[in-house]
Amino acid sequence: MAKTIVFSNRKGGTGKTTLSFNIASYLANKKYRTLLIDLDSQAHSTIHAGLNVFKLKYTIYEVLIEFIKNKKVNKDVIIKTSKLDLIPSNENIAALEIELSNFKNQNSILKDFLIEFEKDYDFIIIDTPPSLGLITINALVASDYLIIPVKLDFFSLVGIANMMNIYYKINSMYAPNLKLLGIIPVNLNSRAKISKEVFKEIENTFGKDKLFPFLKQDIKFVEASSHGLPIFKYSPKSSGSEAIRKISKELLRRISNLEK
Repeated sequence: MAKTIVFSNRKGGTGKTTLSFNIASYLANKKYRTLLIDLDSQAHSTIHAGLNVFKLKYTIYEVLIEFIKNKKVNKDVIIKTSKLDLIPSNENIAALEIELSNFKNQNSILKDFLIEFEKDYDFIIIDTPPSLGLITINALVASDYLIIPVKLDFFSLVGIANMMNIYYKINSMYAPNLKLLGIIPVNLNSRAKISKEVFKEIENTFGKDKLFPFLKQDIKFVEASSHGLPIFKYSPKSSGSEAIRKISKELLRRISNLEK
């Protein structure tokens, strides 16, 4: 049965797509059956996989609308790369917010849709938009685990507080089984005072056990993306590649412990 993990933060620029794509690719490379779902209208996970968003036959938008209207799950939307399976997105998904609001059970449509995929995969990874709307709510309700990437700057403490409020509300109202798997500190600059202060505040608030290994800036992420590759394939010895390995291994360890 697939374990569904959502990467979410209302704040943009926190590394959601970088983490979603690279961790999903890492899991697939380790022989876990992995599906990555792109729910962002910017379609960065789709582009990162080397796909042309203007030449897609189906995206998550079309198949969810078809599912809502006809209760049919169209698995033709899945694009299979050499290892990773992907349900792509494009700008059309922005209209999904309006479409979802017109239907009953509007918060759990994605969860119901994914039931058909649970036996096909070990992991389903969801990349979300930097906003709180019905798309993000659907992603949270459909997931078993939440990971919050946090950029260590002045505004992060407010952002993470808002995200935690959202998590608690979703958890109590719609998704009692959704667990906070942890927080990934992004762009830790050990020489910047504010970066260290924010990191310490997060550590004091949530405890060391909720913090993942941090993700530093690495130009190799940008270069790998332009080649449609995960960083560990493009630059195996880079600091970014090592960070993805550490985070992915810690993710597997935590889920293994929680599933015992």
